Amino acid sequence: LVAATTTLAADICTYTSRSCIGSYGCCYGIAEGTCCYWPSTSGLGWSVQYSGMPTTPWWLGRAYGDLCTTITSGVGAINWVSANWDSDYRTRRSLEGRDNINGTNCVLPNVVGFTTEDGKEHKVKVPEGKFGEVNDLLKEDNFEELLKLE
Repeated sequence: LVAATTTLAADICTYTSRSCIGSYGCCYGIAEGTCCYWPSTSGLGWSVQYSGMPTTPWWLGRAYGDLCTTITSGVGAINWVSANWDSDYRTRRSLEGRDNINGTNCVLPNVVGFTTEDGKEHKVKVPEGKFGEVNDLLKEDNFEELLKLE
C-alpha cells in the first residue's frame, strides 16, 4: 500500500507600489501555510498578488493572479510585511511582529522582477541567503548588476 500526499503550492508577489505595478519580489512555489515575508525596510508590501492558487473548496478554483490587493493611501498607511495562504482559510497579511520572523514558518522572496529603461521586463532568481543584497540593488534600480543574476 502506497500513501500519496499532495503538496499544494502557489506564488505570492509583493510590489514597491500600489496596484501591483513596478518592481516586485515573489515567493514562487510557496507551500500552503507558509508565510512570504519581506522586511519593512525593503520597500515592498504596498500591494500583493497571488497566482497559481490550486483548486480547493475555499479558493473555488480561481486563479487569484488577476486580482491585486493594495494598501489604501492615507495618513498612517504602512506597508504589509508578509502574506500567507491556506486552502481552508482566508489569506492572511500581517503587520504583527514586523521584521521579526523567528519561530515562524516564513520564507523570503526567491525571485525579484523589474522593468529596465528599454521597457523589457526581467525576473531574476535570488541566490540563497542573498535577499538583502539583491533587494538593495532593486531599491537602487541597479539593473546592470541585477541582470548579471539572470
